[in-house]
Amino acid sequence: MDTRLLRAFVVLAETKNYREAAQRLFITQPALSKQIKTLEHELGVTLFVRGRHGALLTRPGELLLGRADELVRRAGAFRDYARGVSKGTTGNLSIGFGISAIKVVPELVARFRCSFPDVIVSLEDLSSEQQHARLLSGQLQLAFMRLPVEPPLAGRKFMAESLVLAVKKNACPAMARDGRANKRRLLAQPWVQLLPDKGPGLFQQIENYLGYNHIIPEVVQQTRDMQTLMALVAAGVGVAIVPESATHIAPKNIEMMPLEGPYASWDVGMIWNPALADPLRDVFIGMVNV
Repeated sequence: MDTRLLRAFVVLAETKNYREAAQRLFITQPALSKQIKTLEHELGVTLFVRGRHGALLTRPGELLLGRADELVRRAGAFRDYARGVSKGTTGNLSIGFGISAIKVVPELVARFRCSFPDVIVSLEDLSSEQQHARLLSGQLQLAFMRLPVEPPLAGRKFMAESLVLAVKKNACPAMARDGRANKRRLLAQPWVQLLPDKGPGLFQQIENYLGYNHIIPEVVQQTRDMQTLMALVAAGVGVAIVPESATHIAPKNIEMMPLEGPYASWDVGMIWNPALADPLRDVFIGMVNV
């Protein structure tokens, strides 16, 4: 049913006057009369009778007015929502990120929602591999993940990340003197590590670093969760190589010692799928680029 006909019904019921209703609707009186007759024909009822006091609702008209007004309001709200979606100022935005972006992405979301409070943003902690798959399927609109990426995905460098050695404070004083992880000491320490299925890219990064430096760690504990890994280090179970960004979730009694050389760093990008048109995503990207 044409919502213009329902709006004509509602406005005429409010004004009780064809001339005034036509003015409010920005149409002529004959056009308004035609719309009312068309609606009456579609509904199979007479909605108005003309009298000395103007256009008066019939009993069926009174019964139908409330529903018509509700439909008109909903249609108006839908139009406003659709305009917001087309402009990228309302809707739902799904963003994926890993441990490297655990601090900066929530800050970006908070900044974005200050300007666009009608947008619902969902954040998911995912590995780069999972983010890649969900970008391709359309389940994610934006991702903060390891570079490089292959077409059809696109993006740009967002930040640099590096590996650090997480140790319990005062547990390895010989390593702490120069602020660097002594490789010989690393060999002698028990290790805790993330399982490869939690973050395949990070796991391979660490493996590459260890292999290049001819380090074979003694792994005594594995976990799928970074916070659990940090808790194990804080308890003195072992040391761990983690991204520097893990500092933001590390207990206070953990010291982070920088690692240097080949395979000790990589780039993290803001990635999207340009094959999928998404005004809301593009508005978010524009904010980050400013």
